[in-house]
Amino acid sequence: MRMVGLILSILVFMGVFSASAPMLVQGQAMANPAKVADAKMALRTLYIDHIFWVRSLVISTRLGEKQAVSEADEYGLANAKAIGGSVGPFYGQAAADKFTSLFVGHYSAVKGYMSAAFANGFKGNAARRKAALDALMQNANEIAVFVSSANPNLPKATVSGFLVTHVQQHVMSIDATAKKDWSREADMWEPMVKEIYALSDALADGIAKQFPEKFQ
Repeated sequence: MRMVGLILSILVFMGVFSASAPMLVQGQAMANPAKVADAKMALRTLYIDHIFWVRSLVISTRLGEKQAVSEADEYGLANAKAIGGSVGPFYGQAAADKFTSLFVGHYSAVKGYMSAAFANGFKGNAARRKAALDALMQNANEIAVFVSSANPNLPKATVSGFLVTHVQQHVMSIDATAKKDWSREADMWEPMVKEIYALSDALADGIAKQFPEKFQ
C-alpha cells in the first residue's frame, strides 16, 4: 500500500514532542506556540485524510468502481488506526488502543450508514438508516466521553458538539451521493474541511494545555 503521505504526517506529529524537555510538574511549563502550531498541522493532516478517504469511498461505491472502493477503504481504515494511535505518546498505549477502537468504530459506522442509504437501488432503507445513524451517534458519544475523561481541557459537551456536526455532515454527503446530487455533495466539502480543522485544532490545543512540557 502506498502510505508515504500518511506515514510522513504521523512522523511530523511524533516529532513535535520527541525532543521535548524533561518532564515538569504540570502547569509549570508554557507550551511553545511554534510546537503547538506544528501539532495542529500534523493533526489537521490526519483528520482531513479521514474525510477525504470517506468521500472517495462513498463516491466510488456509488459509481460502482470496485478497485477505487478497495483502495479508498484500505487507506480509510489505515487512517482511522493512525488517528487512534496519535494519542499514544501523551496518554499511553492502552489509551491509544481504546481510541483506535473507537475511531475505527466511527469509520465502520459511516460505512454502515452508506450501506443503508445505498440499499434498494440507492433509494435507501429507512429502518437500516435509523439504526446506522443511532450507531454513529452512540459512537460519537463514546468518543466524547473518552476524550473528556482523558483531558479536562476538552469538556464532553464541546467534543460532542464537534462530533455530532461531523456525523451530520457525513450523513448529508452520503444522502446527496445516493441521489447523485453532485452539486449538493460538492457543496458539503468546504464545511466539512472547516469543521474537521476546528475539531483537530481543539484537540491539539487541549493536549498542549494539558502537557505543555511536551511542546518545548
